[in-house]
Amino acid sequence: MGNNKKLTPIALTVSLMTGLVFTTNVSTATAGVILDGVSDSLYTGLANDPAYASVGQIVGQTPTSGFYASANVIGDRWALTAAHVVDNATNLEFIINGNTHTAINWTPHSSWDGRLSKGYDIGLIEFEVSLGVTPADLYAGKSELETVSTAVGYGSTGIGSTGATHYDGKKRAGNNMIDALLTMQGKPGQESRVLLTDFDNPLDPNDNSWGDDTPLPLEYLIAPGDSGGGLFIDEGGNTLLAGIHSFGWGRLDGNPDSDYGDAAGHTRVSSFYNWIMDTMNGVPDEGGGGGGNGRDKPGKGKKNGSLDLAAFSVEPVPEPGALALFAIGLVGLTIVRKKRGPRG
Repeated sequence: MGNNKKLTPIALTVSLMTGLVFTTNVSTATAGVILDGVSDSLYTGLANDPAYASVGQIVGQTPTSGFYASANVIGDRWALTAAHVVDNATNLEFIINGNTHTAINWTPHSSWDGRLSKGYDIGLIEFEVSLGVTPADLYAGKSELETVSTAVGYGSTGIGSTGATHYDGKKRAGNNMIDALLTMQGKPGQESRVLLTDFDNPLDPNDNSWGDDTPLPLEYLIAPGDSGGGLFIDEGGNTLLAGIHSFGWGRLDGNPDSDYGDAAGHTRVSSFYNWIMDTMNGVPDEGGGGGGNGRDKPGKGKKNGSLDLAAFSVEPVPEPGALALFAIGLVGLTIVRKKRGPRG
């Protein structure tokens, strides 16, 4: 199997000159990758549940390319997304409920430096007028482990046996267990800022990273274009936004194409609850740095989605275009999870 593991940020880049070019002639396929043999209509139907009406699509521009991603309405004029979605953006359009809204300001967290495994892949987008959507409620607790979650976004799609193969611009949602947390070795007591899910293979119980190896009826994994979308959990009869889609991980096969056995990381919303509220209320970020209006600061020099940590081996980060792949070794990585018996 080896140690050449792969991670990729999951904003779907669309090169205006080369690479992945998407026009009105995009092939229709079955956002996110679904189980073989399960009707795609169940996933698109779940995405249209009013509980997930706060999730919309981002159409963005960097100095060198265009891209698609996802975001979540969390305030009258605010949306929450991934830092790597807004980091180098020069223009952001947010499409929700058939309406297109132009962002006036956007900022990644001040501690975001392009390193996905550190868990600061979170950003905010501000709009001039009301988005006209009921905002998602944020989860502020720490009990996400062993919880059934619903991932929602506008990513590439396909089936588990093939992975993500097409982009059709549709909103999809599916379920997964939050099986583990991502932390770094040698830092006891450090809060994990990344929730982990994996795509269980119904035909091979060994194609499983953590937790129960039996897929949920609507098992699902995020794919390119889902970046910034929402991971929701239910608590006390309420649907709450618990995670922001950050990266895909070819943990078992080294290829982060969202096929069976792959995993995904989601930035933990509860770790940033105060920052989110302070930013929306105009409280300065004491951490310093951290972006600002993308129109005034295009291309701030941070490399989107790298794993530039001493404990990890890293491949060079390519320019926007095709999917960016990153090598990761297991040294320095700790997976925190609870033990449990089979699901009833």
